[in-house]
Amino acid sequence: MKKSVPANLRHWIVWAVEAGFVFILIGIIRLMPPAIASAVGGALVGLIGPLTPWHRRSLFNIGYAMPETSMAERQRIARAAWVNLGRVGGEFCHVRRIIASDRITIEGLEHLNANSRGGFMIGAHLGNWEIFSAPANRLDLKLSAVYRPTNNPIVTRLLYGRSSLYHRIYEKGPQGARAIASTITKGEYFAMLVDQKLREGMMLDFFGHKASTAIAHIKFALRSGVPIFMVQVIRTGGCRFHLRITPFDLPEGHGRGKDDDETVALIGTRINAIIERWIRENPEQWLWPHRRWPASKG
Repeated sequence: MKKSVPANLRHWIVWAVEAGFVFILIGIIRLMPPAIASAVGGALVGLIGPLTPWHRRSLFNIGYAMPETSMAERQRIARAAWVNLGRVGGEFCHVRRIIASDRITIEGLEHLNANSRGGFMIGAHLGNWEIFSAPANRLDLKLSAVYRPTNNPIVTRLLYGRSSLYHRIYEKGPQGARAIASTITKGEYFAMLVDQKLREGMMLDFFGHKASTAIAHIKFALRSGVPIFMVQVIRTGGCRFHLRITPFDLPEGHGRGKDDDETVALIGTRINAIIERWIRENPEQWLWPHRRWPASKG
């Protein structure tokens, strides 16, 4: 009789093979200049993305969020969004080089320079969210973040071994929640992308529909009195970006422990409205395949 391979060992074999492919892919991408890697990634995913089931979800989400668009316009936005996603992938291994280069311009650094209390940098999956740490890197600020681990622990190690972009990175979950508290208490910054579905979030308006929305940053800001800065990432063409930093106006007297649901919902809805405006400005640069609303299909 043939002995079966233990399930644990099978997992590790599969993980090792997958990680090997990822390692080779990363190596190939690193051999390319950033602009070439970006273009190649955009071209490949731009071809493959529309053939996947996620393309149908993208089309649904675009129509659900912006019903005024025609089907032709939805197709154009969805296809361009695949190209943008591919560019993000191609640029992934070059993030440090991109941040240190003149490929990024930043507007609003003076707001961070004038602040000494730390706080939250809030953004969305727009343009290239992997360069979100650029303002902190430019000013040598301590910025931490959370990440969502992949199903493959070896691949997760490969992808998130780049923690030098951030002061610290934490796995999403209880550890990440504790990290927010400790980071803010130390007067440091915490980065959060709040445009995706969060199971434990609050149902708030987003493009006119209720969507589960992250609110932890709002509660911490209201309790502690630290500021929130909105950070918009715009792809201006090819592998070039502009980041716009704007202070978010919190209610007068925040920091006095008032974090009731009504106040949190009001602020969360306002933040969602800002992100919605960003997406409407550059719909081709958002992550449309995500299951953002309960009605999202696929």
